[in-house]
Order: sequence, then structure tokens, then C-alpha cells
Amino acid sequence: MKTFFKNIGNTIVKKLRKHPLICNFVLSVVLAFVLEVLGRQTFDLSAVGFVDQRSKMFLYSIFIIFVTYSVTLITKRRLFSYIIVTLLWSIVGIVNFMMLSSRNTPFTYVDITLMKSVLPVMNNYFSPLEIGAMGALLLIALVLLVVAYMYLPIEEHLNRKSGFIKVIVIIAVFSGVTSYGFKSGMLVDQIHNIRIAFSDYGTPYCFSITALKNGIDKPSDYSEKKIKKIEKRTQKKVAKMKKEKVKKPNIIFVQLESHFDITQVKGVKFNKDPLPNFHKYMKGYSSGQLSMPSYGAGTANSEFELITGMNLDHFGAAEYPYKTVLQNTTTESMATVLKNYGYKAHAIHDNSAAFYDRDLVFSQLGFDTFTTKESMNIKKWTENGWAKDQILTGCIMDSLDSTKGQDYVYCISVQGHGDYPTTQIIENPEITVEGIEDEALKNKYTYYVNQVYQMDQFVGKLVKALQQRGEPTILCMYGDHLPSLEIEDEDLTYGNKYQTSYFMWDNIGLKKKDGTIEAYDLGSEVLNKCNIHTGLMNSFHQTRKGTKNYQKDMKELQYDMLYGKQYVWNQENPFKATDLQFGIRPLTVTKVYETKDSIFIVGNNFTNFCQVFNGDVKINTTYHNEHLLEVSKKDLKDGDTFKVSIVSKALRVLSSSNEYVYQEKSEK
Repeated sequence: MKTFFKNIGNTIVKKLRKHPLICNFVLSVVLAFVLEVLGRQTFDLSAVGFVDQRSKMFLYSIFIIFVTYSVTLITKRRLFSYIIVTLLWSIVGIVNFMMLSSRNTPFTYVDITLMKSVLPVMNNYFSPLEIGAMGALLLIALVLLVVAYMYLPIEEHLNRKSGFIKVIVIIAVFSGVTSYGFKSGMLVDQIHNIRIAFSDYGTPYCFSITALKNGIDKPSDYSEKKIKKIEKRTQKKVAKMKKEKVKKPNIIFVQLESHFDITQVKGVKFNKDPLPNFHKYMKGYSSGQLSMPSYGAGTANSEFELITGMNLDHFGAAEYPYKTVLQNTTTESMATVLKNYGYKAHAIHDNSAAFYDRDLVFSQLGFDTFTTKESMNIKKWTENGWAKDQILTGCIMDSLDSTKGQDYVYCISVQGHGDYPTTQIIENPEITVEGIEDEALKNKYTYYVNQVYQMDQFVGKLVKALQQRGEPTILCMYGDHLPSLEIEDEDLTYGNKYQTSYFMWDNIGLKKKDGTIEAYDLGSEVLNKCNIHTGLMNSFHQTRKGTKNYQKDMKELQYDMLYGKQYVWNQENPFKATDLQFGIRPLTVTKVYETKDSIFIVGNNFTNFCQVFNGDVKINTTYHNEHLLEVSKKDLKDGDTFKVSIVSKALRVLSSSNEYVYQEKSEK
């Protein structure tokens, strides 16, 4: 029997080495089908349906994979190359399956660039056992690859000239087919709904297009004359607007994680209203539906539209500007517009500072301070490991207290974050769910609605705190996207799954005005209520919304500001990255005292992310409370100068205390 299988294996290897083109095609067909099965998560006939109904796209998917296998035609390590290419595509399929299961959003090339931000919070998605298993599998795979590289046979008589000719022909044909596909409409390079796109166009194509299509395409008529024409049209309309005194209230945006009006899901009932405060403020103040750029995930893109006033539809497929252009480009934002009126700009997020690289990006967007969970003493967490939003009220108050003038606060919540458990993990839930037969889905709803109920209590307490404060204020609260609860348009009693609810509470007597607003337009609506008509995107939305070429001209402006020659600023970007301050309350060390084995450091505003540094050396630090840290006596010597720093999970130092010289207690 052993000899029999060995002979079969040898025969397969000989065929692979002798007829690579045939093997490439067979492997491409198999891989293309497997990727579609994994992408649909159903393991039924839906992948067969894709092959049948979208046969041209399936053939194109095969062609994409076939091109990647072409490397086997020009390398002596042919069998090893087969393993590498197959492994890479398999990873795409498996990770896509896992991400669809955990966050309802497919795997794109951008997610690879996000990896360093995701690693610190992997424990929120996977158990330690699962993380350990993944690490073990990666290690095993690396070992096997090393063994394969060392022992698999090498092509001794490879005709590289012939191989290169074949590769050139394959690429040329592929380029021709691709060009025809775009001209005929079979292929698209604008993807507005990445989840649907993966179903319609297949995993290989969608993953590839997200890797190749980034940024904003240069408009065909882009020129200084065109940009100046758009500016002139906008400014002409601004000049005609009624001149009224500028209002300068505190302006606060609170973006609630995965929040929407869950009572609008058909057939689902609750024992009581899970959103009493949100419903009350929607009824009493300007409110409606907010059209968001994503569904089930993509918090950073919702922020991007709200903060910059730019439309994500004009960017590359499934792009996160936080991870691409804003890595090295500053731009106009709500923060920069309001700072011209004397405002201080604060960002707040009860999650890691480094997630989506916000610790870098918020500096590019003009914020002055950024308070994150590393600067908070969070005592209450969800059953899934996310911070509860009740802590945000105090953080917002701290931001308002930190200045004598007006403040712009952009606060990002995290409590409603998925993935939602399929088993019941909340004992005696406050809100119970009826109308869902599937037990796993019912448990997801139960977990989610109880988080939303607690978030709603935060909403009520925040409004009450602002009322008691008495300062003129506008507060906008809304959800960043719908949760991953298998909700489709037909399941909703209103709008679609890309719409969340919002309200604008104020204490300055603004007239109630309801309606559906695009996320990128909400900021301009608020500024319009304050009679603020400056800022490129702000004034553009206020004067051009609904007019001819609105989207076309918006794309021109966005391209010029982020990728073009910046004619809008006379070819010189006026915005400088800010020296972002992490946290409102400074870290301070006031004194130390010692015991036989330990040194206790006394100060203010310590958190469990604090580390003591002796020079550049990090010392093992024990957090006791916001006023007390402990280190081992052996780690500090008499005369050593130390400081306390807040270090994120991404191992970035966010802020540091004053330096303090340790003086060892003298023996008597």
C-alpha cells in the first residue's frame, strides 16, 4: 500500500513538471471554485450558482490565478513555486472566510496594511487558545516550507527563454481581456459595496482590485482653470448667503459604534424600548437618517467622511484613507475650520490609540488632543472585552474644562463593537428579545441590544451633563454603521442598511429640521446652523448640494486637495501636522517611598498602561491606582532619573510625566 501511494505521488510530480500549463489551468479552476465556496460561507450550491450565472467572471477569476501560476514557467524550483502560489491564494480564501464570520466584511488588500493596528486587539476577536493555534499553524507552515525548499526536486533542464515567452504571451492576453472587460462593463473599478462586490465579481478579482486601485483617479479635465472655476462658483454663492452673526457653541460629535434604531427591524420585539433617550432626542430635536459609507464595519471611514466632508465613493475600492493618503498628507477638516474661529479640537476614543493609526492620522487632521483608553481608567468592560461607553461622559467634560474658549470634540465609542456571541453570555439581560427562531442569532441580538441599551443610558447622562454645564452647545449623536447581524434592506421598516439614526441636540434654540443626510454633509449642516461658511468642503456642500455636477466637482476638489497640485491652496498646503497631546490630564510624579523590596511612585493620572522608564530602559511596573505605581527596588539605584510613560499596545509612547530623581532612603 505504501508503495502504491508513493507511485501515485511520483506520477503527479512528473506530470506537474512535464506539463506546467495544464497543471496551472487545473489548479486555477480548483482554487477559483474553492475561494468562492469560502467567500459564501454556506458550503452549498451558491458557489455553483456563481459559476453558472456569472460564468464570465468565474473564467476571469481563473485567469487571474492562472497568471500568478505563470511564475512556475520560469523558475527551477517549480514544485516549490506551486506550493507558494497555492498557499498564498489559500490564505486569501481562509482569511476572507474568517473575516466574514467575525465582522461581516470581506478580506481586502487594505486589511494587510491594517495588520499592525489589529494585532493589539486580536484578543477581542479570538480566544487565547485560538490565537495560540493560529500561531502554531503559522510555525508549522514555515517549517514545512523550509523543508520543501530544501528537498523538493529542481528543474535541471529548464528552458527559461521559452518560459519567458509564454509568460509574456499570457500577460499580454490577460491585459487584452482586462481592457475588454472594462470597456464592456463586465469589470468595474469602482466598488461601493464591497460585500456585494465579492458575491458579484468573485474573491480573486475583488482582492486584486483593492490592491491595485487606491486613491482618487485623476479627473480627465483636471487643471488649475477647472479648480478655480469650481472655487469661483462656490464663493459666488457664499457671497449671496444671508449675512448673520457667527455662533460659537461647543460642537460635539459622538459616533456610536455599530449603533442604529434596532426597533426598526421587522418582526423583532423587545420587552421594553432599548433606546428611550435616543428616541426622545430624535423626537425633540433635528434628526433623521445618516447615510454611511459602510455596513457591518469600517468605523474609520465613517469618521473620515464626517471629519473631512469628503465622499469615500471617489476613492479606491474598499480603501481606508487613514491607511493610505493620510499617512503622509495633511488636509482641511472640521478641526482646522473651527480652529480658525478660536476653537480647540479634541478627539476621544475608548479604544487603542494606534487602531487604524489614529495616533498619527488625527495629527494630520488638525486635532490638538487625543484621549484614548490608554489615558483612561476604565473599570467596566463588556462581556466581549470592549470598554463601556459610560466613561466617555467624563472624558468629554474634561475636554471642555481644559480650555476657556469653545471646543470641538469628536468622540468615538466602542461598546457596541462585534463580533456578537452566538451563546448566551449575559446573565439576566435587561432587554429580552422575541421574534427570532434561530437560537444563535437570537443570542447575538440579545447581546447587542443590551449593549445598545447601556449606550443609550450614556446618551442620556451626557445630555444631562451638558444641560447642567450650561455652555452653548450643539451635540450630534449617530451610529457609524449597522452591526453585523445579517440585516438586509428588506428587514428594515425604513431606508436601507447603510443608514443609521442621528439627532442634533442643542441648547441655543435651533429650529428642528429632520431629514436624511449623507455622512460627508453632516458637518456642513452643523456649521451652517452656526453661520460658518468658510472651508473648502464646508462651503462647497452648503452651496452646491443638489446642483449639477455636484459629485463630479466634489471629486475634482478631493483629488486636488489630496493627490493633485493643490491649486485650491495656490499649490502650497497650509496645514501642518499638530503636536498631538495624548490625554487631557497630565501625568505627574510627586514623590516616592520605599519598602524592603519595592519602590512606590506617587503621582496623578496613572493608568494601567503606565510604564516606568529609567532612562531608555523600561522597568516592570505594577499599577495600583491612578495615584500609585510600584517597581522593584533592584530596578532603580540612588540618583537614577526616571519618568512614567503611557505606552500603547502597539508599543508607542503616547505621553510622559516629569522626570524625577530617585534618592535612596539612607540607612540609620
